[in-house]
Order: sequence, then C-alpha cells, then structure tokens
Amino acid sequence: MAKSQKVKTTEDLMFELAKPFPREVIKWRVQRLRKDGTAGLALAYVDSRTVQTRLDIVMGSNWQTKHINYGVKTVCHLGLKLDDEWKWRSDGCGDTNVEADKGAMSDSFKRSAVMWGIGRHLYELPTVWVNCESTLNKSNGKYYFKKFTQDPWQVVQEKQSDFN
Repeated sequence: MAKSQKVKTTEDLMFELAKPFPREVIKWRVQRLRKDGTAGLALAYVDSRTVQTRLDIVMGSNWQTKHINYGVKTVCHLGLKLDDEWKWRSDGCGDTNVEADKGAMSDSFKRSAVMWGIGRHLYELPTVWVNCESTLNKSNGKYYFKKFTQDPWQVVQEKQSDFN
C-alpha cells in the first residue's frame, strides 16, 4: 500500500455506504393511484445496479450475497468484510408483479442494502401524491398508471418547504 493511502475504518466505510444518491439515479414508481386515477402515491427508489455500483466503489470485492427462499419469501443476506471479518445483514420480500422471481431477488437485495445504510435516505422523503396520467380499464373499472405529469422532486420540495 502506498504511504499516501489511508486505511479506511469501518466507520469511514459505513459513512460512504450511506451517502445520499444523486437525484439523476433516483427513480420513481407509483405505489397506488387515487380512485379517479388523477394522482399516484410516488415512491423514490434506486435499482439494484446502482446499489451494486455503490458496494463496488466503497467495498471493492469485500461484499457478497446469499439468497434463500423461505416459503414464498426471498431473503437476501448481504455480507461485508469489515475488520477482517464477514458481517451479515438481511431482509426479504415476496415476488413482484413483474418477473416475480427476479424481482424478489432484486428487491430483497436492495432491502438488505438498506440495512447497511445504502439508500436509507430515500425512506426519509415525505410521502407525496403526484399528478399523473392513467388509463381506465373498462372491464374492471380500475385505473392503471401511465406516467407522471408532474415532477415528483418538485412535489417533495414543496412539501418539505411547508414544514420549514
């Protein structure tokens, strides 16, 4: 190791893992729509590739995962090598609506990463209803999300300024 390189402590690594993601990598999805389909409850998230990149940058090759199925749930155990010892944190979820198995693996991975502080700041954002476009399915009378017609970040900022 070069003399100018400082060995990172566990505290340093945890700080780097928990740094907020830049807005350009944060995506938004709708958890549910209003009954009239005019607005959706917007949730911020990052994809699993973004989490993997954060782990690669901060931990190098000192991270690994194990996925285990418990009935209909998929649990991801995310291990980090800290202080020359593997430490594990876990979380899980059920299948998703799109590509069920792959979605469960990806979501459980992201949830276990939150246990290490990765992306946890997204849970601190206020809950917001964002105007959107949706389509009505006449056979079942339900609306289905198409796209936001308003920037979710703008709505978040407005809600946060209401509390300041």
